[in-house]
Amino acid sequence: MQAVQPTDNPDLIWDPVSHDVIAWGDVVAYGIDVANLPTVVDRTAAIRELKRIATRSPQIMRIWPDDRQQRAGQTVEVDLSDVGSRAVLLFNVSGDGTIQLLYPVGSDAALARSASLRLPLRVGEPFGAEQIVAVTSQQRMVDLETALMQFNRRRASGQVIKSLERYLPADARIASISFFSAP
Repeated sequence: MQAVQPTDNPDLIWDPVSHDVIAWGDVVAYGIDVANLPTVVDRTAAIRELKRIATRSPQIMRIWPDDRQQRAGQTVEVDLSDVGSRAVLLFNVSGDGTIQLLYPVGSDAALARSASLRLPLRVGEPFGAEQIVAVTSQQRMVDLETALMQFNRRRASGQVIKSLERYLPADARIASISFFSAP
């Protein structure tokens, strides 16, 4: 992390009045104090790496109704295609770097029972840039799932990338879609 002048076209801009972190005109994370700026910077680097990993073997995923800004309380649906008999892990990396395990949770089946999987998600805090990530494989990814459960609700985007690099099976397919959430 290096502080630069706004004229140097930085990746992120922190507003000292609102405490919002902005990237290219969009609020990436709301209400971030100086002490938590490193987790937002780590998240930016992690998302860049995640997108690089995802291009190797892509998984088809869509967000409904669209990938534009969503407000608190709204429901978006994540739609995964071609996942029949595949293990599915779905998680979110929020703008402040918080990891949110979305699937499987509770009694969710580890293996998709049909060719597509549609999951409704309610938009909530923390608000800002959301990066929904799906990882699928022919076998259950126990080590990766365990790691994601340990990172759940923690600012751990860098650790997620390390876990993906360590535990991704050879046949893994990855999808990654972003949208913005706001209060």
